[in-house]
Amino acid sequence: MGSTRVNVERTLTALQAVALCCLIMAAVLRIIDFTQSGTGLAVAIMWLVLVPVIGALWAVRPRAVRAGHGVALTMAAVLLATPVAIFGTLNFTIPVLLLVVAFAVVDVSLKAGIHAMIWISCVGFALLLSSGLGSWSSFLSATLQGIVNVIPVAVLLCFGIVLGLSLRSFEQRRTADQNVIDRLRHASEIEKELLLSDDRARSARELHDGLGHRLTLVSMSLELAERMRGADADQAWEEIRTAKATSSEALAEMRTWVRALSPVRDAGARGLAALEMIAESFRGTGLTVEVIGDDASDHELSRDDAIALLMYRAVQEGLTNALRHSRARNVRIDLRVDGHHIALVIVNDFGRAAGIEMKDGEPALGFGLRGLSDRASGRGGSMLARRTNDQFRLEVSVPLSDATIENEEITS
Repeated sequence: MGSTRVNVERTLTALQAVALCCLIMAAVLRIIDFTQSGTGLAVAIMWLVLVPVIGALWAVRPRAVRAGHGVALTMAAVLLATPVAIFGTLNFTIPVLLLVVAFAVVDVSLKAGIHAMIWISCVGFALLLSSGLGSWSSFLSATLQGIVNVIPVAVLLCFGIVLGLSLRSFEQRRTADQNVIDRLRHASEIEKELLLSDDRARSARELHDGLGHRLTLVSMSLELAERMRGADADQAWEEIRTAKATSSEALAEMRTWVRALSPVRDAGARGLAALEMIAESFRGTGLTVEVIGDDASDHELSRDDAIALLMYRAVQEGLTNALRHSRARNVRIDLRVDGHHIALVIVNDFGRAAGIEMKDGEPALGFGLRGLSDRASGRGGSMLARRTNDQFRLEVSVPLSDATIENEEITS
């Protein structure tokens, strides 16, 4: 739709340029007539004034219409076009008259375009009649000449109305399409906020159930130790050891959440080295991460920033989900160039509790995986996430850029 709008605007600009060129030719002809005959100075001066004025009027037209001055602009254009229709040669003036009538329809209404057509035709007809007021025969001759001249002009101006209706219809459709796009964008933003809200709520629930529960146990163990320290010192020390172990588990879980929500990556790292740094930041949580790749995939990540960013986000999302939802201990990241595609495969195992909760097949996509799927689809690729037996598999595949494909074909 955007390219269509640009094409229409370019077409209008070209039509305006052609009309102004015709006006310039008409002015030149008038000046030549004046230099040869010595008469018609006022008409020649009028043409010299009309050309820049009409050009300036068309130049400010879009801004004036947006400011709500369409009616005033149309009236000024019609008044300026009237002497063009009266004193000009039809071959050179009709493009200007067509655009004046068309813009009256677009900027105001169909009625305004019809009124402009009638005004230009009637004024020209009235001036021709006034030239034959000397006698009855000259009046009849002027009337006949006026009919012969005005009817073709009126017919041609009808094409200006048709052009204006076409432009107005396009503008209305463009506005309607833009409104639909705005509504869809608004709905998408609302859906995004709802998904983020659900994700935050799930994260808060998991923090409460996991970390909150451990901190409660630490508090209970310390309270019990405080009560038992006089009556049973051994039991008190046992509760302290339990509190220490539980607090260590809570600290490890907190580190897991920090790594999952904000993985570390050196902005200067490229290719597989960047994936390795992301993996290293997750290894601090106790997760074992193996990164496998080849020279072709390393080269592609280093060369194409768009593909690299997608793969980095896919690795972050895969490792985050492996920690938060699968309670994984081992993750394998495999990046390969397969034909004209680059494919990323992330496979992780399941912790005991997560393995019971998650069923085989494709899971319901949360905000992260849905966003990853949209990014892959936007580049002509795909994303697949599913559990098979005791493993969860995330696959992201996108086509290589055209330049890479051409180089491969030349090499082969």
